[in-house]
Amino acid sequence: MAAEPLTELETAIETVVTTFFTFAGREGRKGSLSINEFKELATQQLPHLLKDVSSLDEKMKSLDVNQDSELKFNEYWRLIGELAKEIRKEKAHEIRKK
Repeated sequence: MAAEPLTELETAIETVVTTFFTFAGREGRKGSLSINEFKELATQQLPHLLKDVSSLDEKMKSLDVNQDSELKFNEYWRLIGELAKEIRKEKAHEIRKK
């Protein structure tokens, strides 16, 4: 990384990546999230954004494109994209109300 301070957006991206690797590989393969690791990440780091998800098992299955019972980074990134879209919808709705 550059010696200069990261911008707010760069810091956010770094946090997304670092969070994935903090939880990935605790059990099973390094570089992927097992179902238990995914649940731990979701409950600890995304409790407000995933509170309406009825089943974390089902959410993981929907993200697990190759059906190997693990989430690689690109599959995890799909979750981040989905959550960002929901936040964007909420922000757009707030702006329209003003």
